[in-house]
Amino acid sequence: MKRAAAHRDVRPVVATSTIVAAWAAWRAYLTWPVSGLSWHFFADGSKLLLHGSGLNIYAEHPELQIGPLSLAVAALLRPLSASVAQTVALVAMTIAGPLLVAAITPLVAPARRHLRMFLAAMLVVPAWTVLSVRFGHLDDVIAMICAIVALRAVVADRPVLAGAALAAAVAAKPWALGFLPLLLVLPRGRLRAAVIAAAGTLAAWAPFVLFNVRTFNALHPPVNLTPASGLHTLGARGDTVPAWGRTTQLVLAPAAALGAGLMKRWPGVLLVCLAVRLALDPQDNGYYIGSAALAAAVFDLLGTGWTIPWTTLSTVVVLWQPFVHDFAHRLQTTTGITHWWFAHPGGVGALHLAWSLAMVVIVAIVPVRELARAGQPDDGC
Repeated sequence: MKRAAAHRDVRPVVATSTIVAAWAAWRAYLTWPVSGLSWHFFADGSKLLLHGSGLNIYAEHPELQIGPLSLAVAALLRPLSASVAQTVALVAMTIAGPLLVAAITPLVAPARRHLRMFLAAMLVVPAWTVLSVRFGHLDDVIAMICAIVALRAVVADRPVLAGAALAAAVAAKPWALGFLPLLLVLPRGRLRAAVIAAAGTLAAWAPFVLFNVRTFNALHPPVNLTPASGLHTLGARGDTVPAWGRTTQLVLAPAAALGAGLMKRWPGVLLVCLAVRLALDPQDNGYYIGSAALAAAVFDLLGTGWTIPWTTLSTVVVLWQPFVHDFAHRLQTTTGITHWWFAHPGGVGALHLAWSLAMVVIVAIVPVRELARAGQPDDGC
């Protein structure tokens, strides 16, 4: 009898997991004809790291806003041909998306858990494939993988793993500094975790700074300031990101996330970090939606009891960007809302800035359920 009941309980999980997997495969298939738009940064960067600039890489190529861990991971694919390496990377990154949503399942309150997980995954997948397939941004994917590992670790009260995962996240993508306030969730061992995170971050970045102090040039990269960006909407002007732009991001995003942590809004730490980061970004790249959607899903699933993941839904709707093959003639070849999107970058920037503000406010005011730690009963509240 018990075996039969367990079998019945598994069948819906298998069915919905199959649907999510098929949905991810279909979205990847639709996106594949124009894919890997940013993969060349990782292929070229890993080559420069191993066989070119070495520890001078960030001093000589400040345009590589990519952490050394991400370049090291990309270097593992170098024995493969360029096309095969890209394919393997895009497929692996795409698979990671649904798995990251599934990884937080044990932390979700039991009430309507199965339905809530399914709806969140179905919303995250299209956004994630923009990140993983269309652009192929390995550093963002690694940072979010490490963030979910850290989240699981702090809930399980494993400070060593939490600190190491967060150090790896920062080593993959500098803006992941804003994930460090997750350590506030730890009931004990916070100092140990913080020391490990700091030591790991220094181990990743210090060699480049010590070898060539011009590594700090990466804080003022030759990145264009676009009219649709949050930074432009806030009043920044010029052709490239201001000298203070990246530094401001690296200070204010962690500060805002720290505020969320101190307010015990632990499920919103990732979302607040990313919202402030995007509000202060000089670009408005389409792949930003992947990390933002996953962070929103974490908040919806772990911080609220909503059946419909409203934060995730609004994130995907607001941050979704139309894609055209002939970008140079987009104003002549598009109509309707797509045409409006391309014709009014200032309006897009204002919309995205409003999203960032709304996410911070939502995390601050929405009641967050109590954290049920490993081994503790969860009443589903």
